[in-house]
Amino acid sequence: MERRRELGQELYELGLRIGGLGAVAIGSGGGPLAWTLARMAGCGVSLAGGEARFHDGGCAACGAWVGRYYNLPAALFLRQDGDAVEVYLTDGQGRSFHHRLDAGGPDAAVGAWDLLAGADCAWAANRVGDRRVPGGLASADGPAALTLALERLGYEVADRPIPGAVQFEADREGLTLTVRQGGMALRPIGEDALEAAASYADQPQAVPAFHPADDGTQQK
Repeated sequence: MERRRELGQELYELGLRIGGLGAVAIGSGGGPLAWTLARMAGCGVSLAGGEARFHDGGCAACGAWVGRYYNLPAALFLRQDGDAVEVYLTDGQGRSFHHRLDAGGPDAAVGAWDLLAGADCAWAANRVGDRRVPGGLASADGPAALTLALERLGYEVADRPIPGAVQFEADREGLTLTVRQGGMALRPIGEDALEAAASYADQPQAVPAFHPADDGTQQK
């Protein structure tokens, strides 16, 4: 593990150095260690003010071609080969550098990377469940998932306050919720803003059954 951390540091520092050149084409092949180290190099490129352009080319020659085709000042390709990683670095003039790094382990094992797609939609669906309220106007200010949750509840949601409509205001990270309606500000209880919105919808005031008429009487 110590050697893998050292490799990560080396590739990160390499990214810092070449990031000053501008955009860098970055690719990898052969295994998850090369893929991970390529991302480490990309972080260095980005933090140095450059642009990390990852591609899906499967070999160093393709990576070098990508760099030349897009007129990039550098192209980096990493190849995992058993317990070693091959580093191929090419500049915009076709000059290349090749170096072999020992990964320090028979399998060069690293943890897995994965992307959990659709998290906002799943969060909204889980918090709302089967709840439904009669359609009405509302505005939402907060994470996109707040709008998704309110729409699942049955609201017609705008991205700005509308006179007479209930206003749902979450903090940027979706942790707390304030609901403004009829001149009142409420703070529904919930583990996060979406659960608080669902809790608000469970309350009678979430769907007013009567509205004041112009003559002071009540009408549905």
